[in-house]
Amino acid sequence: MSDRLVHVLGIVVAALVVTILLAPVLLTAVLSLSSDSYFTFPPDSWGLRQYREVLGDARWASAVSYSFELAVPVALLSVAIAVPTAFAIGRSRLPGRHAIYAGGLAGIVVPISAFAIALYGVFAELGLHGTYVGLVLANTVLAVPVVLIVVTAAMARVPVELELAAMAAGASRRRAWLGITTRLLLPSIVAGGVLAFVTSFDEVVLIVFLGGVDQTTLPKAILDSARFGVSPVITAVSTLLMLGTSAVAIAAVGLARRRR
Repeated sequence: MSDRLVHVLGIVVAALVVTILLAPVLLTAVLSLSSDSYFTFPPDSWGLRQYREVLGDARWASAVSYSFELAVPVALLSVAIAVPTAFAIGRSRLPGRHAIYAGGLAGIVVPISAFAIALYGVFAELGLHGTYVGLVLANTVLAVPVVLIVVTAAMARVPVELELAAMAAGASRRRAWLGITTRLLLPSIVAGGVLAFVTSFDEVVLIVFLGGVDQTTLPKAILDSARFGVSPVITAVSTLLMLGTSAVAIAAVGLARRRR
């Protein structure tokens, strides 16, 4: 009887948490279908007015373009850094490899606001504040831990005996890593790169602290719109952003499951 009660209580709590998390998302999606020029719930009229305004405004297109310009190199750099690091941690006897792993996760452990303030001082000294290169480097620091976690978890499930068998057949360690382990890790590497892309695309704190006046990503454009002039158009932008990032994240999870 007590087990059944705990089971039911767990379902109720889980349903309550999911409802609280999804309620703002659903409310935003509903408001995006309003044809009103102001916020009202429920909307007085329905339609695609907000989406038409988004598609016809060059400012939003520019913000989306700049978000892609940042997210793509961040994803590539994150994979280029995290994958060799994962091999050093999981397939070598490198001294201090556990400390390297802990340091690699610092980007998601340190509060983002404290990280941004610290980078502000560093970038001001190096002349990187308000530059494209600086933003790419800052976002890469945040994205590397995501890729590192995904790849190291996948590598732990790849039997080391496969590499040993390849080396016993005459392959070098490097060829065994590239020809066997890396090929088996490829779906997880792609999934990690996709998640790094999403991490950079959705980031707003770093662009606020480290970006210049002419550097605006989509999340920053949404924030500025909410701060300086509340318009129902941001509901359509937010809905599109949530749908896009969710689709990308689901694709990444699907790749990881396919690997398993």
